Amino acid sequence: MMTESRSQEEQEFLKNYDPARYERPSVTADVVIFTMDEDNELNVLLIKRGGHPFKDYWAIPGGFLEAGKESVDEAAARELYEETGVKVSDGIELRQLITVGAPDRDPRTHVVSVVYTALVPRGLLAIKAGDDASDARLFKVRRGYDEHGELSTYFVSSECSITMKHLAFDHGFLISTAIKRLQGRLSYTDDAFALLQDKSRFEIYELMKIHEAILFQKLDRSNFRKMFLRSLVDRQRVKEIGKYDAAGKPKTALYCYLERKDYDEN
Repeated sequence: MMTESRSQEEQEFLKNYDPARYERPSVTADVVIFTMDEDNELNVLLIKRGGHPFKDYWAIPGGFLEAGKESVDEAAARELYEETGVKVSDGIELRQLITVGAPDRDPRTHVVSVVYTALVPRGLLAIKAGDDASDARLFKVRRGYDEHGELSTYFVSSECSITMKHLAFDHGFLISTAIKRLQGRLSYTDDAFALLQDKSRFEIYELMKIHEAILFQKLDRSNFRKMFLRSLVDRQRVKEIGKYDAAGKPKTALYCYLERKDYDEN
């Protein structure tokens, strides 16, 4: 609202308003970044904290909002770029996942975090540790049984393996929430296409592998193909662009994803 449109009474109120009357929590923007690796496994980007609290613990990328200078969406986009070199203008969508604000989730002070997800083809990633991190790397997201015989999620890199409980703050819960949301959206959105290396040239098998990685289960190739042709080709979400012959094998169809701006996935 422009100043000239405010009443004299409201302008006087704002002039004398003291924000220190109310204790204000800190605000952060955190981003759960998923990609696919060359082994067709789902990966998440984690950073190793360079300072206290939780020094040397792994966490999702994030940082404090620069109050008065940026929106929370802009803060999330800044964090995405600082850790991956990827910009929202590259066609990457930052989607709000959840807002968490339990008073004891951060030992420093009351911190409210607005958490986002980003699905990024690995070819776009240029991973680097930010100023507050000592390391940054991709971890394979895997499911297995723990020492108590319970199914759990853990993370594996070439250097180490960690469990949810070894992540900083409540980031295990945030990643679990992001995975569940991604799994739930698979059946009615085009999220899986965001993880393709090239949406303009792909085969059905690559898309099936993305679904398998997100769902942590094997899918029947024939059934997936039928679903693909019925729900995507027939609805003109993708189109066949040609076929290729790999070393004398039967020709494999290549498809192109058709960007759609006239529907709401939320």
